[in-house]
Amino acid sequence: MIYILTGNGKGKTTSAIGMGLRAVGAGKKVFMVQFLKDGSSAENKIIKKIKKFQIRSFGRKGFFLPASTLQRYPRLKKIGVKPLSKKDFELAEAGFKLVKKISRDKACDLLILDEVNLAVHFGLIPKREFLNFLKENKKKLDIVLTGRYCPKDFFSVADLVTEFKEKKHYYRKGVKAKKGIEF
Repeated sequence: MIYILTGNGKGKTTSAIGMGLRAVGAGKKVFMVQFLKDGSSAENKIIKKIKKFQIRSFGRKGFFLPASTLQRYPRLKKIGVKPLSKKDFELAEAGFKLVKKISRDKACDLLILDEVNLAVHFGLIPKREFLNFLKENKKKLDIVLTGRYCPKDFFSVADLVTEFKEKKHYYRKGVKAKKGIEF
């Protein structure tokens, strides 16, 4: 089945990891591929210690957005957000290549693609190519897609779509991300 966890609310990655832990507890193999993340988050440290739960990250340290977004919202540059670069496209391509290999080799039972929705939304992964991948693999393994801005085209192949909706967030008061909670 295909599970989509999307929306602007907090908890998409955490929910996917919870699904992964449940799968490992049931004796299944899990592989998580992270896009737009460098692998330095606290969850990566513990996941690497769990047998049958593999994780690989394909992103640079920091937070990146398309240059057009940064032009529309110049305050983002002031807080350290940088524009996407050729390197981000190369990393996403390498991550997607690994995803296809994992699927082809039947290397897991549950495949978690963290922030893939955002990678597709930003154009780092071609939408049509990714949609074809989903259609081809829907019956072969369980796939979880996380990230904001999930393309609506993906909803038609999904078996479950959950939208996380922010109602209130402490970031709006200027509270910074907390280690162990956000990263």
